[in-house]
Amino acid sequence: MIKLLICLILLADNLMVAQINPLNKEEKLQQLKNRDDIIVTEVEPDLLRLEYPDGKTLYKNVANYKPQTKKHPLVYSLTYDSTIIDLTTIDTTLYYYKYSFWKEVPIYNSHFNHIMIGDVNSNGKPDLYGSRKYFWTEQEPVTIYELNEYGHFDFRYQYDSVYRARSIYDVDKDGKKEVLLTLPIINDTLGNQQRFFSKPTDTAFATELNFFYVHGTGSQLDDITFGEFDGNNYTDMLFNRWGKPYVHILEYNPVINNFDSIYRFDTGEPAPYDEGGFSVADFDLEGKTDMVFGTGRGNVFVIENEGNNQYTNSWQGSVESYHAYIHTPSNDIDKNGKPEFWVLADAYYNGVGTTRLTIFETNGDNSYQAVGRVDLVGIFSFYAGTIQAIDIDKDGIQEIAVCIDENFLILKFNGSRDHHTYELYYIKQNDLLTPGEWTTYYGAIMYDLKQNGDYNILISMSHILSQQTGRFLTKIYRPDSLSSVANYSLNLPESPRLEQCYPNPFNPSTNVEFKISETIAVTLKVFDILGKEIRLLLEENLHVGEYTIQWDGKDNSGNILPGGIYFIQMVAGEYRHTIKSVLLK
Repeated sequence: MIKLLICLILLADNLMVAQINPLNKEEKLQQLKNRDDIIVTEVEPDLLRLEYPDGKTLYKNVANYKPQTKKHPLVYSLTYDSTIIDLTTIDTTLYYYKYSFWKEVPIYNSHFNHIMIGDVNSNGKPDLYGSRKYFWTEQEPVTIYELNEYGHFDFRYQYDSVYRARSIYDVDKDGKKEVLLTLPIINDTLGNQQRFFSKPTDTAFATELNFFYVHGTGSQLDDITFGEFDGNNYTDMLFNRWGKPYVHILEYNPVINNFDSIYRFDTGEPAPYDEGGFSVADFDLEGKTDMVFGTGRGNVFVIENEGNNQYTNSWQGSVESYHAYIHTPSNDIDKNGKPEFWVLADAYYNGVGTTRLTIFETNGDNSYQAVGRVDLVGIFSFYAGTIQAIDIDKDGIQEIAVCIDENFLILKFNGSRDHHTYELYYIKQNDLLTPGEWTTYYGAIMYDLKQNGDYNILISMSHILSQQTGRFLTKIYRPDSLSSVANYSLNLPESPRLEQCYPNPFNPSTNVEFKISETIAVTLKVFDILGKEIRLLLEENLHVGEYTIQWDGKDNSGNILPGGIYFIQMVAGEYRHTIKSVLLK
């Protein structure tokens, strides 16, 4: 009966937030300026410079979109299709049952990024890489958590000084993958240092610093992408450098154990806008690698490999939007024999924020045209921006997973050959939105963590109370049993976690419920809004079971606390869970 009541309460809560009500432009900008974790500067009317805590800088145009006079305008195919999904009126209860919350890992991976996943130590278990921070601690460097055979994520290793996970790739072709982690921009002499870590043994994590690469002074390197673009068996590294209008391609040189510059491209666009991307594939089907990227003004470029260390600017087009920074390739979704590349951009149109996804295919050698478009009305993002093409339902046709603003959504193809139309398959809105707090999506990735054919959703985010008090986390969702043949919790113990405190708000006492599925040392503490410990509720070894602890609203000295927001944290081994409690007076 109790479980049924809880389910009904959750359903009622979902019904209350059934529709997304996005802030209007003025409210969105005021919310942005009120945050104390980023610096917002209006460098020109309606042009914002955003400086994020990890050192990333980005420009956003918040004026209404105005078509530019372009030398290379957007070209439409004869079968061009447009899909409009209005997220200001969408009923989210139609989708919530498809995925359910599974786990929370206390790491994230920076703005406009998702958590990095790999199996570097080659033991068949996925590793998660990201920076760690709890409410009451300073930001910690990149930390590794590994999924064990019982379905728990174990802490495995923490690096020193590096705060952003960039890539996992076998750079030197020795059969052991390197891990690229970034030292943030500290000053103009140190720059944005890219540190490459190697494995000391075949079955170890990559913990030994092999070499580092610095591109100039104070350089912000974005969208670092590895591959063998010219097929000469040496690793190539592609990135765009913020601060100068250049896209760079470098090649690994084993003689110096570092990268040599072999190509750079100037878009010719004036500052302060940036470039971004990349999509990499043979998009025009002529046997050469193509690299697609976009610019803040909405232009799109293709660089093509022409031989050993030879590259050329082969095409330029555009999209009808700003900030064309986010890209993904897809593998012939409409089954006409041509791969696609997707360009995600956003702008305000008559005061309404819209994220626009434009789909391109080749229409000849070094030539491309727009074959479809998906408009997500009501979304304009200052934080999140990831896109991924992935065949979630194993039907041979990829879906498009997008994390933008405070929404994660999946688009499913419902068109036909040469007709790109899409429907909304799933949407997950940020459910930690609380007045007076900042909870923000930064990016998401779908990944088959258990290698059983079912893809999880991993959403990286932050939960900030003030500049000094916040936490990083990645929330993981699993396919619901109603929409998947697999059940992740089958025969696996659940992670220790807090369930609830009730009543909440409370006066004068509240009951704290939690459960554990293994014998383990458990600590239960209360913290104030500044992260100061004020009450130790429990510290002992407990056996498997469900528990209820009462807190009487007093501190360790027996003093009655003033009304306000407090946080109850449970630590059980490497697992930490925190819930909010409100004391009324």
